[in-house]
Amino acid sequence: MEQDEEKLLHSVALQNAASILLARQRAEQELVRAKQELEAKNKELAQSLKLTEAAILQGDRARAEADEARRAAQSANDAKTRFLNMMSHELRTPLGAIGGYAALLEEGIYGTLTEEQAKYIARIRHNQAHLLQLVNELLDLGKIESGAFELRLDAVPVQIVVDSAHTMIEPQIRARDLQLEVEVADPDLRFLADRERVEQIVLNLLSNAVKFTPPGGSVRIRVVGKEDQICVGVRDTGVGIPADKLEAVFDAFYQVEASRSRANAGTGLGLSISRQLARAMGGDLTVKSEMGKGSTFSLSLPRSP
Repeated sequence: MEQDEEKLLHSVALQNAASILLARQRAEQELVRAKQELEAKNKELAQSLKLTEAAILQGDRARAEADEARRAAQSANDAKTRFLNMMSHELRTPLGAIGGYAALLEEGIYGTLTEEQAKYIARIRHNQAHLLQLVNELLDLGKIESGAFELRLDAVPVQIVVDSAHTMIEPQIRARDLQLEVEVADPDLRFLADRERVEQIVLNLLSNAVKFTPPGGSVRIRVVGKEDQICVGVRDTGVGIPADKLEAVFDAFYQVEASRSRANAGTGLGLSISRQLARAMGGDLTVKSEMGKGSTFSLSLPRSP
């Protein structure tokens, strides 16, 4: 009996030893596997760190290059502004002289002109005025971009601005056989703005409307007052502007379909300068248009108390 118990105990001990050995082997295998996984993760982490360091270096390099590009662009812009200012001032003097001498000839100071001579003098004056306008616009653009543009904000009567623009645009209206409608909701309305620049914007909008409206069409000025703003709308029955070009018309030197309408093309600066002036005075200049049905430019400016 005792021998049987000893055999049984011996058998159990062997089984336990075998189980322990098997468990140990499995533990060792798990340990080896865990060690291998850890080494693999360490390698991945090291690689990731290298990539991160490379990305940081690349980012630093990209930022340095971007900073350098910005400095170069600013330097080029400053040089362009200085060039525009210099050339504008240099060109204004001889252009003014050309206009003055042409006016003297036109008035017959140096003798009566023949019909043919008068026609050529008129062309000289027309082209001189066009060049002078371009020079003035370039000068304005240079001042605005350099931040050297000064505005004198004051209470400006709306009616005076509208009447001034009306008087200046009237010859073009008659020449193109157009109708001009003027509607001012309240003659006592006053802008809080720079009078000279408001007149410049409104006249530019009217000139564009006349330029791109075919004979027999109409141009309308409508002024309404809101709680803290005054809105001047200039609507025409002209060719219209494509939907994808509505914002581009405010870019400097941009001209809508200039190749097809070169006879009507201007400098491409008027609308850009007008919007920048409007925003500098606390307002804005926007446009709505439909091809073949005309355009409406809306100038909004602060209302004077």
